[in-house]
Amino acid sequence: MSSGEPPLQRKWHFLQLTLFMLAWMLVAPHLRDRWLLHLLLQALLLNAVLVTLWSNPEWQRLRGVALGLWLVSVTGSLVVLAPVPERWALLALAAETASLLPLLALISIGILRFVYRSRSLTIDGIFATIVVYVLIALTFARLYLLLMGLDPQSFDLDVPAAGLSPYQTQVDLLYFSLITLATVGYGDILPVSDTARMLAMIEAVVGQFYVAVIVAVFVGMYASQRRG
Repeated sequence: MSSGEPPLQRKWHFLQLTLFMLAWMLVAPHLRDRWLLHLLLQALLLNAVLVTLWSNPEWQRLRGVALGLWLVSVTGSLVVLAPVPERWALLALAAETASLLPLLALISIGILRFVYRSRSLTIDGIFATIVVYVLIALTFARLYLLLMGLDPQSFDLDVPAAGLSPYQTQVDLLYFSLITLATVGYGDILPVSDTARMLAMIEAVVGQFYVAVIVAVFVGMYASQRRG
């Protein structure tokens, strides 16, 4: 690595981001204040944006795009939480999702570029792939949440959707997304509508494909280091 390049392998940015994610996932189910729940989620997203921009210093033009998408997401989240008519809340949820999806995709691409560019197996690189794995689950959880807003009967939950608070719905759908991505499938939450089933199928395929590709990349990096 040349002296002009940032010391990518000496930092632990993705370790702290992984710990932040794990802490949020453990704390979120116990939060009763939906404002605090959204605040922590937006803090997590901002953390991911900043770490991604740090790991890709050449992304000068994309910095404004990433931060702009995050600001749109924050605005949509605030409108959803505000006491507005249901129609406006649904539109805000759609706007928030429309900004979150490209933002999560941009973050994931940036993190994977960091992993591949390092060309060697590092601990922080491993944590970086864990972050992307959770981001994929967050992406599908957001799609499921939007689908629930359009059709509350899309999923068979332990408690009917009408009896769940917004934060409980988000936590349940994130849980469903993660076990679907990992192809565990406990069966306590089931997709009912055709769209929900199709999304769950796509997520399961993405999860298997992602793990297979990442393992292959790490094996190649390890073999390269051993030969070196």
